[in-house]
Order: sequence, then structure tokens, then C-alpha cells
Amino acid sequence: MAAVKSATEGKRYDSVTFIWMQGERDAREGLSEVYAESFRGILDQLKKDLDRSEINFVLGRISDFHMENTKYPHWTKIREIQMAIAESDPRGAWVDTDEMNGGGPGTSGGGLHYNGAGYKALGQRFAEEAIALIKRHRS
Repeated sequence: MAAVKSATEGKRYDSVTFIWMQGERDAREGLSEVYAESFRGILDQLKKDLDRSEINFVLGRISDFHMENTKYPHWTKIREIQMAIAESDPRGAWVDTDEMNGGGPGTSGGGLHYNGAGYKALGQRFAEEAIALIKRHRS
């Protein structure tokens, strides 16, 4: 936060959009029960740190890497929670990361992380959703 505050000191900005791509470890460690509360805690802390009552956010839903939930027991639960968090908040959105890891739609054929083209697509999807939220909530 020190770096953010230093970079924005004396500057006015109309909106903040928080981009979040995380959840694989929570799925592996079976932490789906606390995922939503933990995310809300981070978002609330960010609002406090930036002294803003409203912050847009875009969640990257974890990929279709492990839909069987054997090695990562809460994989599909985390995916569902990520979508629910975003869909329940007018300042939230989520992006689909399936197929960015080299697998096919609805399969577990891809790797845990994304390929080069996947990272580029992820950035584009985050930007598109962030821009849509900013436009929707202009004051």
C-alpha cells in the first residue's frame, strides 16, 4: 500500500478496480468455506486503505484444471464461489479462464497454469470487464 499511496499522492482518480486471480491453493487445501469471507475481508481492507467506499472488482475464476476434485478437493466449489461473489455484487464481475491452460472446454486436460496465449487472453478479459464496470458506475 505504501507504493500505491506514493504513486497516487496528490492525484485524483475517479474509480478503482481490483483484479483478483487466486484460488488454486484454497481448492487444494479445502478452504472453500472461508473463501468468500476472506475475499470480502481483502476488499474491505482495500476500501479502508484507499479511503473509498466503492471499489469495482474482477475475479478470475480458476480454470477447468481439476474438475474431479480428487487431488484438489474443493476445485469446483471455489469456482462456484468465485462466480457467486461477483454475481451478487453490482460492482463485481468474473472472467472465465477455461481453455487458457491448454485443455478443452469442461475437461481437466490442461495444466494448472496458463500458456502464453492464455495469459494474454486473461489480461484482455480482465481489461474488458474492468472497463465495463467503470463505464457502468460512472458518477
